[in-house]
Amino acid sequence: MIFQLKNNQIIFFRLLEQKDAGSLYQYLNNLSAESQSRFGPHLFDKLTIETICNNLPGDAYRFIAEDVSQNIIAYMIVKKGMIEADKSRYKLLNIFFDEVKTGTYAPSVADSWQNVGVGNAMFHYVMEDIKNIGFKYLVLWGGVQKTNQRAIHFYRKHSFKQTGTFWHDGKDNLDMYLEL
Repeated sequence: MIFQLKNNQIIFFRLLEQKDAGSLYQYLNNLSAESQSRFGPHLFDKLTIETICNNLPGDAYRFIAEDVSQNIIAYMIVKKGMIEADKSRYKLLNIFFDEVKTGTYAPSVADSWQNVGVGNAMFHYVMEDIKNIGFKYLVLWGGVQKTNQRAIHFYRKHSFKQTGTFWHDGKDNLDMYLEL
């Protein structure tokens, strides 16, 4: 899908493909230390990236956004079901989701492309795609760090509901989910 941003730049959305391993590795390793610390669904090493790309689709839908030079500028994952740590925390809150209709969401946008509409546009693209697949709920993968106010604002703007807080890896985090 082709999308034009407010600044008139053209970007493209699509699913990750096997041929994208090198580009994804470069994208992830070019994220700032802060962005890397906020996005952790998997390791960023070459072996992990090659394994992911060689085993697509696997247990997740992996979406990318590219600029006109075919550089990856955003990467978003929707895993089928929930990761165990998230499931356990929601269970403690007496919140249960139908595993078949629930996805676990992990978004990232390249630092130089943040605040120009890429995340917003790609979020809508991903949501339409996963609704068509049959998902009804979307849970943030490992929550969101409480210090990440920009992301929290983004999630609230898109109707995510906060369910609780938890401490992990020396950081205070929020659990949030979206009913599609």
